[in-house]
Amino acid sequence: MEIERPNVSWLKTKKFWIGVAGVVVLLSIFYTIGYSGAKAVIEDEKVTYDELVSKISDKENELKEAEANLKKKEEEINSKISDLDKQYSERKAEFDAALAAVENKKQLESEIKSLESTKTGQETTVSNLTAEIKAKRDDLAKIEKVIKEKDAAPVNLSAGHFIVGNDVPLGRYKAVPVGRGSNFVVYDSSGSLIVNTILGDIGVPEYVFSAEFEYEIQTEAPVKLIPVE
Repeated sequence: MEIERPNVSWLKTKKFWIGVAGVVVLLSIFYTIGYSGAKAVIEDEKVTYDELVSKISDKENELKEAEANLKKKEEEINSKISDLDKQYSERKAEFDAALAAVENKKQLESEIKSLESTKTGQETTVSNLTAEIKAKRDDLAKIEKVIKEKDAAPVNLSAGHFIVGNDVPLGRYKAVPVGRGSNFVVYDSSGSLIVNTILGDIGVPEYVFSAEFEYEIQTEAPVKLIPVE
């Protein structure tokens, strides 16, 4: 006769529940490790994002500043162009006269060559041709002088103090009095005396000097500065 063993469910065994508890603990550990790692990565990404946003903001500010400077430069350039157009309109007649003088110069040079050639072949008219050539050369010299003076308009100064670079363009000038004349003095940028003369009736009729940057010009009466080479 066989003895019947009691039917014990495996769900109620001690080993089963110990195994379940172990699995739960392991899952908890894996979840914690995974969560911590994800959190670190997320925080790291967050820090990088904030830095990127800050850099973008800085670059946007730099771009705005650059655009503002560009706009300012464009306005300055447009203003200079407008001034140049105005100066050209005001002096167009002078430029046209200078061009006409250049054409006259070419014509006179051609006539001089022709006369000089004629002089060689006609010894009997040497005296007359020489006089005519001289007259033509004098006319040519006058035209060349006009051309030089038309290249840059003279600077008219009243009595007072003037700074080269602000009131007077840099360059080489011939100072001539307007009227009877007066003392004419020029100092360099360090205050040293460069020119000390008297223009006019009791002095010299003209004085040539170089006007460098920040030179100071002092005149006690009106004077005209004619640009020269």
